[in-house]
Amino acid sequence: MVSIIVPVYNAASYIKKTIETVEEQTYTDWELILVDDCSKDNSAEIIEECIAARRKAAGEHSAISQNTDQKAVDSTDNRIRLVRQPHNAGAAEARNRGIDEAKGRFIAFLDADDVWRSDKLEKQLQFMQKHDATFVFTAYEFGDENAIPTGKRVRVPKRLTYKEALSRTIIFTSTVLIDTEKIDKALIHMPSIGSEDTATWWQILKTGVTAYGLDQPLAVYRRPATSLSSNKGKAVERIWNLYRNVAGLSPVASLFYMFLWAYRATVRRVLDDTVRSHLETMKRFTVVQLSMIGILLHTAVYGVIWFKRLYPVISSERWSREGFYYGQGLRLYFRGHILILVIYFILLSFLSQTSGGMKTGYHKPGNIFSSQILALVITNVVTYFQLSLMRNWLLPPVPFAIMLSLQILIAGAWAFLSDLIYRHVFPPRETLVLNLSPASFAGTVSDPEKSNTSERQENTSLSREDEKDLQYIVDRFNTRQDRFKVMKTLQCVQHGTRSNLEEIKKECLRWYGCVVVSGGSYETRKEITEFCYLHYIRVYLIPEISDLLIQGSEHMDLFDIPILELKEYSIRWESRVVKRLIDIVFSVLALVVTSPYYLIKALRGKKEFHTTVTCLTKDAKEFELHVGCKWLNVLTGQMSIVGPAPTEAAAAKELVEKDSRYYYRYRVKPGMIGYSQTYGREEKDELSKLKMDIYYIQHFSLMNDFKLMLQALRLIRS
Repeated sequence: MVSIIVPVYNAASYIKKTIETVEEQTYTDWELILVDDCSKDNSAEIIEECIAARRKAAGEHSAISQNTDQKAVDSTDNRIRLVRQPHNAGAAEARNRGIDEAKGRFIAFLDADDVWRSDKLEKQLQFMQKHDATFVFTAYEFGDENAIPTGKRVRVPKRLTYKEALSRTIIFTSTVLIDTEKIDKALIHMPSIGSEDTATWWQILKTGVTAYGLDQPLAVYRRPATSLSSNKGKAVERIWNLYRNVAGLSPVASLFYMFLWAYRATVRRVLDDTVRSHLETMKRFTVVQLSMIGILLHTAVYGVIWFKRLYPVISSERWSREGFYYGQGLRLYFRGHILILVIYFILLSFLSQTSGGMKTGYHKPGNIFSSQILALVITNVVTYFQLSLMRNWLLPPVPFAIMLSLQILIAGAWAFLSDLIYRHVFPPRETLVLNLSPASFAGTVSDPEKSNTSERQENTSLSREDEKDLQYIVDRFNTRQDRFKVMKTLQCVQHGTRSNLEEIKKECLRWYGCVVVSGGSYETRKEITEFCYLHYIRVYLIPEISDLLIQGSEHMDLFDIPILELKEYSIRWESRVVKRLIDIVFSVLALVVTSPYYLIKALRGKKEFHTTVTCLTKDAKEFELHVGCKWLNVLTGQMSIVGPAPTEAAAAKELVEKDSRYYYRYRVKPGMIGYSQTYGREEKDELSKLKMDIYYIQHFSLMNDFKLMLQALRLIRS
């Protein structure tokens, strides 16, 4: 059991929230000992009210359990205790009284104005067991007066010895966990001096104990502007007294450690202000650099092949097959060689970026690898013909084959290595999923990690449909556990004119790396999104169709107010002309190349070659789709290479009757390739596919078509 010691003095504004953070711990074998140090406010009364409310709730739950033939629980539930000091003696004596009252093997400290994350005890105990540690502390975040994290956090070292502790006051009391079976309780008692907690940690570490640091922010240090530790002069005086009177150091040694302490504190603050506050910029920079290193490695391989095998051929004398002499080959100076390498680098970078091969950390390493292979193949083919023109004849293909093989090996190794680096530096974001569409029945919270059905029903009374919607979103995000770790879900609940939006806002403020917002009315989504933006919370918004339409609008500068123009048809006429020309050229080439294959299938009488399906094209006009050869439909103009997925006429009409918005996809021709075909292969939700189609229509560009064609090539399976 973990005994949690909380000294209380005039903490009426905070103590209820502190108790709640203990009650919400995922590790449940704990006792909470609140030691009131003769508070002058009503702190003790608030604690007694919390204890009474808990016991009442436990008694009601016990009665329900007995009525439903379930195992009853102890209705007394004495896990929270209030201990009153006879006179005001300070925080050190209050903690010592709590230590004496503790029944658990482990001692954890928590100040009355600080708060914990819900998994603090669970993670810390697992960390302690993993390292066979006796003394564990964690990283923490600074919070404002409402315990809302300000974005500043303090990292901690993996290990801390006595000598290392003298030069850095890094151990925050509200993060400490101590095993009393391995450390005598007498060592944990705190002296009644300034910075009594630091003196206690030194006292323990001086015996040879090593403190282990868990570098995860599991607590929030509520630090008002007038807090004691914000007074730098008093802090210097306290640390000097500790060196002289507690550690027993000489004046010279005290000055030495004082210098180290000041230096570390200054460096930590500078890092916090200049680096950690720009973490997202660092993240983007790291991703770009990881990808660029791979491109540079490929260019280096090309450079070796160029100087060793290709340039000697290009610069040699040129003879035709008939024996005619065409003169000396192409000779280049140093800058010419650099230009050759730069052209290769730029072309490979462009194709890698276009195909998604530079999205390290965003795409899975397998997808990065296949994208890079595609970019390398196209780049090397283009380069081969480029250099052949310089030679005035086709170059031997063997050097290019050797180069491509080496580059593929490098691409595979680097794709997985860079992904490991990215994951190590940037772990998955802890995610809160919100469904703002009002639930059918009362109930709000469910834990996505709980699989026991009865336990889930106990925590929530959502309808099956609401649970299904929430679980669908969670399942989609769980497919990318390298980027997201879904910690909790919340469902919006409407009771007449009242809703639980305030509860949702309160939950959003709790240490999540990001919040996913889905469903809900425009007003509700706007309120939650603006709230998160105000509090520097990252939001992933699952858009509604109206959002997609607005995204594709064009900004107009007509007056002194911003205007968004949403056109009735978003694709310009010149783009339509170019798109049609591309369709004709590619379909003719495809039919010529594949004509032997289709001829053999036709002669053999393959059924799928002759099969046609009635589908809808632009303006919902019907056409016969050739299942075995869609290139014919592209050539005749009934389809395009890139566009929304074609839908059968009967099914399409049913969808339009069900929801008229499905008609939006018929603003353009259907295509063989598109977002729903490329990314929505496993999607069973027609509305999600519709959103992908509308996104394509509203964000149309020829470059976007080119990207989709490259990505479709990458996703082709044999």
